[in-house]
Amino acid sequence: MKKDSLNPVLQVLQILVLAIGLAGVFIRLGESQAKIEYNHSELTELKEIARDLVGSQLEFAATDARLEERIEGLRIRLDSLESRR
Repeated sequence: MKKDSLNPVLQVLQILVLAIGLAGVFIRLGESQAKIEYNHSELTELKEIARDLVGSQLEFAATDARLEERIEGLRIRLDSLESRR
């Protein structure tokens, strides 16, 4: 009789352990999903920063090229002025 009265208690305990195990799995999945979403947002921000840096670098390169052309033009004008003397 004692063995029969333990069976329902053991079944309830098994269900509780299974429920706790499943809850742990879902919690871990939720944590993993949250980490993935956080990393995704960080990578998106990093991509935007890198794009802005590349754009700035291209602008500076273009500005440098224009300045170099202007300086060269000024040098040519100065040389022509000096040669007239």
